[in-house]
Amino acid sequence: MAQTTTGLPKSNFKIEVSTNGSSWTDVSGSSNQVNVSGGDQMYGEMQTAEGNVPVVVPTHKTGALTITCNILYTETAGEAFQTVWARYEGTAKTIYLRYSPKGGASGDERYTCTDNAGNAFACPIVNCLPPSTDANSGDPMTASFTVVAPKVTQAAI
Repeated sequence: MAQTTTGLPKSNFKIEVSTNGSSWTDVSGSSNQVNVSGGDQMYGEMQTAEGNVPVVVPTHKTGALTITCNILYTETAGEAFQTVWARYEGTAKTIYLRYSPKGGASGDERYTCTDNAGNAFACPIVNCLPPSTDANSGDPMTASFTVVAPKVTQAAI
């Protein structure tokens, strides 16, 4: 197989949040990273009396995904931190999340947190950490939030 020529930079993504799953707010201008983990294929294993390796079987189930977003801390209503913080501190404790690694243009792929049927999912906000500060740094103040989703669905925009 020949070396690919279609690699993508990590820096041009688009990220959106929603409080209702239908009206989305682009928070790319105050977002720095999207980190996805989890989603491991579950399996079972068992040793038998004969042999020295286990019998391993897939369960056809996967674990939940954990998505952590690093964002700029701002005190501006409607921007990433204030939007997520209001949900985290309020009674809802959930937010909808989707992102496009390539930037969100027509034809680009987008990953949306969904339920098993593929519907946008109101993810529990596991944490929304206020900013850390450092008098020795001139870097912008950052914050982060983490959500958990049953799965993400990939679809072209």
